[in-house]
Amino acid sequence: MLAIGNVVDFDFEQLVFSGGGIRCFWHGGFLAEAGDALALDPVRISGVSGGALSAATWIGGRERDLLMLMTDAFEINEANYARNRSNFTPHQEIYRAVVETTLDAEAIERIAEGPQFQVYLSCPPRGMPPMAAALFYGVLYKLDQAVRSTPHLTWPRHAGLTTLCVDARQAARDGALVDLICAAATIPPVFDVPQWEGDRVLDGGMLDKAPPPQPDEGRTLTLLSSRYAHFPDEARKTYVQPSREVAADKIDFANAEKVTRTWEQGEEDARSWLADQRKHG
Repeated sequence: MLAIGNVVDFDFEQLVFSGGGIRCFWHGGFLAEAGDALALDPVRISGVSGGALSAATWIGGRERDLLMLMTDAFEINEANYARNRSNFTPHQEIYRAVVETTLDAEAIERIAEGPQFQVYLSCPPRGMPPMAAALFYGVLYKLDQAVRSTPHLTWPRHAGLTTLCVDARQAARDGALVDLICAAATIPPVFDVPQWEGDRVLDGGMLDKAPPPQPDEGRTLTLLSSRYAHFPDEARKTYVQPSREVAADKIDFANAEKVTRTWEQGEEDARSWLADQRKHG
C-alpha cells in the first residue's frame, strides 16, 4: 500500500520528513512531482536524520541543487572506505561539504523566515560512552523496526534514549543550521558522535523515524523513505511510503545512479498517488 489515511483533502497543516539517509531522495522526487497539486503551505514542519536535510532544502528551494551536488559527489567518490579520512570513511566530509554548498545564504534566510521548522536529535544517558550508546541504541532501533514494523519506535525510548527537539529557524538565524543538519544525520561509526549545545547527540531516527512537529495539531502529511506494515489509526494523519523498496542504501556514498533512481521512483510514486486520489476523490 502506498498511502495510509484519508487524503481527499490536501489541506495539510503539518509536514513531516522521515529519516532514512540517502533513501530520503525519494522525498525530493515525490514533492517535485506532487508539489504543485498539493499546494503545500504547512504551518509546522519537522525532519529527522536525512529528512532534516530534505526539509531544509524543500523550505529553502534547493531540492534539485541537492540532487545535483550529491550525485556529483558520489560520482567522484569511488568507495565507502577511505584510509585517510575520519573513521576511515568519506561520509562525514562529503555530507558536510554537500550541505554547506546546498544551503547557501539565500536558502538559510528563507528557512529563518519560513514556517516553524523543528529538527529532532536524540540524547543517550549521561555517562554512557558515545560509541557504546550508538551501538546499543542502534541495535535496539534495528530490532524494534524488524519486530514492530512501524515508523514510531518505542524500545530505544524505554531503554533511556531521550528526544531533543531543536528550533531550526533559530539555528538558521544563529548561523548554526549547517551544524544542526549535519548533527541530525550521524550514524556512528561512519560518522563521529557530534555535540549540540554541549550534549552528545545521536541520530533522532533511532527514537522515531517520523516524529511530528510540536505542538502536534491539525492534518499532517508524513513522507516516509521505507515501507512499514503498521501506522497509527488517526484520521488527521496521512502517511505516504514508497511503493517498493527504494534503490538507495542509507549510507552508500559511492553510487550516484541509485540516488537518481530513488528520486525518479519518488516522482513515479507521486504520479500514481495523485491519480489514485483523483480516482477516489
